[in-house]
Amino acid sequence: MGYHMTKIKYLPYLMFHPFDGFFEARHRGMGSMWLATALLVIYGIAQIASVQYTGFIINYAHLYGLQSLELFMSGIMPVSLFIISNWSVATLMNGTGRFRDVYMVTCYALVPLIFFSLLSVVLSNVMVWEELRVILPAINGIGVIWFCLLVFSGLCVVHEYSAGRNVAALVATFVAALILLFLTVLYLTLMDTVRGFIYVLFNEINNRRFN
Repeated sequence: MGYHMTKIKYLPYLMFHPFDGFFEARHRGMGSMWLATALLVIYGIAQIASVQYTGFIINYAHLYGLQSLELFMSGIMPVSLFIISNWSVATLMNGTGRFRDVYMVTCYALVPLIFFSLLSVVLSNVMVWEELRVILPAINGIGVIWFCLLVFSGLCVVHEYSAGRNVAALVATFVAALILLFLTVLYLTLMDTVRGFIYVLFNEINNRRFN
C-alpha cells in the first residue's frame, strides 16, 4: 500500500515538473502502469460525466438513448490510437521509449483533462449562462494546453528526442493514426461484407435443400 501511495504522491510533482518527472518515471522507477491505467479509466468515466451531468444550460447532448459504454469507449479509443501510433512511429524514428513508456506518458498527461473536465461539470450546475460562456472555455483551454505540454515534454524525455524531432514524430503520429483508422474501418467493412455474403449463401443452400 505504501508503495502505491508513493507513486500517487509523486503525480503532483510530475504535473508541474514534467521533464524531471518523466525522467524519474522512466529511468528511476517512479512511474506506475497500474496508476496510468487507473487514470485512463477515470478519463473515460469523466467523459461520461461531462456528457450526462453537464448543466442543462449548456448541455446540448441528446441524453435519451445515450449508452455509458459508448461514451466511455469514445473517450479512451482516441487515446489508445495515439499511443499505438506514436509507439509505431518511434520505432521507425529511433525513439528509445518502450510501449509502456508511451502509454504511461499519455495516461499521466490526462490528469489536467480529467480535473478541468470534472470542474466544468460542477461549475455548469452552479453558475449562470453569462459566467459559463466566459469561464468554461478558459478552463477547458487550460486543460488542453496543459495536456499537450505534458505529452510533448514526456515524449521528448522517453524517446530522447529534441524538440524539432519530437514535432516531426507527432506529425507522423497523426498521419499513422489516420492510416490505422482507415485500415480498421476498411477491415470492419470487409468483414461485414463477408458475413453478409456467407449469410446469403447459407440461406440459398437451405432454400435449395428444402425446395
